[in-house]
Formats: sequence, structure tokens, C-alpha cells
Amino acid sequence: MLSRIRSFVMTHMRAWTNLSYANVATTSAVAHKISSEWSDSLARGGAAEFDGEAEKNGMIPLRRAVSRLLSCPIDDVCVGSSATELLCSIAWAVSTPRGSNIVSTRASFPSTVYPWQRVAEENGAEIRLADYDENYYTSPNEILSLIDTSTSVVTLSHVEYSNGQRYDLRRFADAAHAVGALLVVDATQSLGMVPIDVKSTGADVIVSSGYKWLRGTYGAAVAYISPELSSSLTPGLIGFRSHADIWDLKADRMQLPNDASRFEYTTIHFGAVLGLAASVNEINEFGIDNVWRYDISLADSLIQGVRELGIEIASPLSESERSAIISLRLPDEFDSIEVANRLQNDFSILVTSRAGLLRVSPHFDNTNEDIQKLLDALRIILL
Repeated sequence: MLSRIRSFVMTHMRAWTNLSYANVATTSAVAHKISSEWSDSLARGGAAEFDGEAEKNGMIPLRRAVSRLLSCPIDDVCVGSSATELLCSIAWAVSTPRGSNIVSTRASFPSTVYPWQRVAEENGAEIRLADYDENYYTSPNEILSLIDTSTSVVTLSHVEYSNGQRYDLRRFADAAHAVGALLVVDATQSLGMVPIDVKSTGADVIVSSGYKWLRGTYGAAVAYISPELSSSLTPGLIGFRSHADIWDLKADRMQLPNDASRFEYTTIHFGAVLGLAASVNEINEFGIDNVWRYDISLADSLIQGVRELGIEIASPLSESERSAIISLRLPDEFDSIEVANRLQNDFSILVTSRAGLLRVSPHFDNTNEDIQKLLDALRIILL
């Protein structure tokens, strides 16, 4: 067995084969370069190469790139350091009232729900979570059944992290709006992989981290906030940057901008922000529809290969619910954590264990050869 592993590694050697973009992307080369150059400039001379005017306008390139990706005005986009930070500020801004309820799923990534749980505890609101089956699949109808006239927010992960299930956002936006509720979407597991047109979705808020499918690094995230909502909310997190003119530094007044940028409140790692802008522009130039088709083609190659190995697929595969996240249920005698560790340690292949499943998530940086490497490694491990 050891000789087979060594032979495999020598044949397929490269630093890492990252098939786990749902976990952490291999940072775009241009994003890494720009982020590193920004850090180097501070190491050389502090504000000498990144002065007040550069800081004031530091979010603009990313806001512009994301507005193109989402087909919305730049005024509807803001930047933060993480999706969780943005969701926390939005949750406190909405501040769901006593007696209302917030609807989500038990399958959601915790940060999709936790900010609302904290606000609900403070205000006396209720959290309602739709359950999932043995494959972590959540019936859309079960989610919809929890929405009633007391619902104030429906908050969903556009694509569920555990099995790649994708929701029809328009369906949930219509259901939420019918009772006067908001639809708040965590698109961390979709933005950069799935085409999203904000008008078509009907979502009131869409947030995303930058270090997964957008191929940025840690420290930058983005949000779309509908103009009707952003103009009426006071952010839950406030700082010197919250004032419309950030360098008019007076503590006795605060005038919020009239767009989504009112949710930008402080200094962050501008290198991560500028790098992410470049990475998003790479996606824009390639075309998000082309990214989607390519990623799904890689997923199809994986599906065909693992079926030949007799491995069960836990992810939804219907056209309306699938994504490029493919979760595999291994035979009972194999532990998904141990197999993921072996793939990394013995074969330099990155996948992830989530919820007892082996989660594979290729992106447009990958090739069919990468999928074949994984299949060859799984054949050695499992057979």
C-alpha cells in the first residue's frame, strides 16, 4: 500500500490540489500580490503610500467590482471585514421586535443564525428552524410553513455548507414580503460560483465572505443592502467611518451616508479589500455564467467517478437545487475525517469533512485532471 501511495504522489505531485473552495480558497494570485504589496507599503512608510484620501476611497474598487457581479448600483454595496460582522450590524439595525419570529434552517452555517439569535434573546423574539433529513437536506416547503404574519426576517444560506443544497431565493423573497418580512441571505457559499442578480432574487440583504468562492483572503467581505432598507436602518456597529465625511472628525454629531456604505464603520485590512476587488474582477472578466457552467462540469465529472467507486452522493442533484459542493457518504467502515486527513497528508489533496460527509468543492481554478487525482486517491484508500 505504501508503495502505491508513493507512486501516486510522484505521478501527481504539486504543492496542493485544492478541491475545497467551500472551506478556504487558494487565493487568487493577483489578489495575493495586491494584498501583499499593500502590506509592504505600510511596512515601508505607514501612511506615506496609503494616505487619508486612499483610505477614504479604499472600499470603492471592491464595491464597484461586486456591483458588477451582482448587477446592482455601487450605492447598494458595502464592505466589511467578515460576513458575520456585517450580519451582526444588520441584525441589530433591524432589531426584530418582541413577539415576532425569525425563520431559518437547522442546516445553516451557525453565523447565518447566531446574530439573529442574539437579537431575538434581547428583544423577546422567536427563532424557528426547519429540520433536515439524513442527508442534511431541508425541504423548502418546511421552511415556508414556518413563515406567518408574525415573521419579521427569513434568513437563509443561499447554498447550505454541509451538502451544497441551493435555494430558490425568489420563492422565499416572495413568501417573506407577503407577510412584511425581510429576506436576508448569506451567500458565502454561492457568490463567485452561482450567478446572482439581486433584482431577480428579491433579497433585501445579501452578504458574503471573500475567502471562499470569491478567491480573496481573510479580512474582507461584502454586502448588498436594498436601497429601501439601507436608507431606513441605523447600523448596529458604528465608528468614525460611519460619518458621511470620514475626515470631518467631530464627536458631537454623526451624519450617516445615504447608501449602503453607512454600514462601513472603521478601518480594516485594505490590502485584503483591494486584493478581493481584483479577484472579483477576474470573475467578472471570465463571466460568472461561465464560472457556473465550468464548476458544474467539474462536479459532474466527480459524480460520475465516485458512482463508479460505489460511493453515495448526499448532495441534491436536481438542476434547481444543486451547486458545485458535492458531499459524499463513505462506506460505513470509513470515517470522513480520517479520509480527508489521508487525502491531505498522503496525496496533497484538500477536501473537507462536514457533518460526517466528505465534502468536495471544486472551482474554476481546478481541472478535470484534479478530479481524476482525487478519484485515483479515493480508489487507493477505499478499495
